[in-house]
Amino acid sequence: MSDQQTGPVLVATNLSARDDRAIDRAVMLARHRGVELVVVHVVKPGSRKAEDAERARTELAEVLPDGVDARLCLPIGSAPQEITRVAGETGAQMIVTGVARFNDIGDYFLGTSVDHILRHAKVPVLVVKRRPHAPYAKLLAATDLSETSAGAIAVAGALFPDRRMRVVHGWHVPFAGWQKAVHVRDETETAAKKALIAFVAESGFPEPLRDRIEPLTLEGGAERAVIDAIESYRPDLLVLGTQGCGGFRQATLGSTASALLSSAPCDALVVPPAC
Repeated sequence: MSDQQTGPVLVATNLSARDDRAIDRAVMLARHRGVELVVVHVVKPGSRKAEDAERARTELAEVLPDGVDARLCLPIGSAPQEITRVAGETGAQMIVTGVARFNDIGDYFLGTSVDHILRHAKVPVLVVKRRPHAPYAKLLAATDLSETSAGAIAVAGALFPDRRMRVVHGWHVPFAGWQKAVHVRDETETAAKKALIAFVAESGFPEPLRDRIEPLTLEGGAERAVIDAIESYRPDLLVLGTQGCGGFRQATLGSTASALLSSAPCDALVVPPAC
């Protein structure tokens, strides 16, 4: 394993019940990977917890399942800033977090802290939506055939080296209202399939990862293709790459990634670009 892969798994919690899923997943990942678990709860300046560190530590320890050993961190300050800072200081290989809430139609609200972490983290961020019952088994990665998406696929392949990964790329016929001929659609689909196969072959993936990739092209825009793939494949982990570095990345995660994070029913691994 590389140094990054041997770093701890860091999970952030605000001590609410909805964070149980993220904590349980982080415990499972740390055990499976044989690395340390770091649990972070950021204390608000001037709060009761800030005045009573021992009590705050006890409350944090109580959210862990029985028998779980972890390094407990209780920094004081801004939650999103402190979580990313602690991740950097501990050399965490990933940040695990939950969602703020979700509604009855399946839309998930990440919340300010999670949104900030996604925009500023230097390591992959795992957004947990489902209660974990087993290790991830079915991975689905979205690609626009860019270096950014290739990097995300490579990272996911390294984090989960014994899992197959379906890689989906969406295609559509330009000006479909005017170009209805069947041969135009067939030619566009064929070109998309060739482009995806070339992407997998030429992106520098190690051979074991290439052998585990199942390329898939679906008609529709990027978001529509991924949603359709989720409905048919039912993955338990969606892999997304974010666009841009520094100031640009702070401004946007990319419309497709943001939309999928809110609508996808499965957990999502968001991988930042190499900055």
